[in-house]
Amino acid sequence: MFKKTTLAVALSLFAIPAFAQITVGTVQVTPEGLPYVASYCDEIGSMSVSDRSDYMPGLAQSVASGISLKTITVSDCERAGLI
Repeated sequence: MFKKTTLAVALSLFAIPAFAQITVGTVQVTPEGLPYVASYCDEIGSMSVSDRSDYMPGLAQSVASGISLKTITVSDCERAGLI
């Protein structure tokens, strides 16, 4: 009984990170959307302040991430540790 319970608990610990989400600003980002958000953060992090205000992320990038990337700011990316 103890071995089965221990094995079940151990296996469940490996499954938890697969469903973990991170918060970037006020947006919950899934593991599938994280590469797109990280790429967006890299792009806006390397721009000047004036270029950021005019920048519009690609529609494909927003659709693939599942969120409106324009709602994420540079400070949101910094607080999330993405830049």
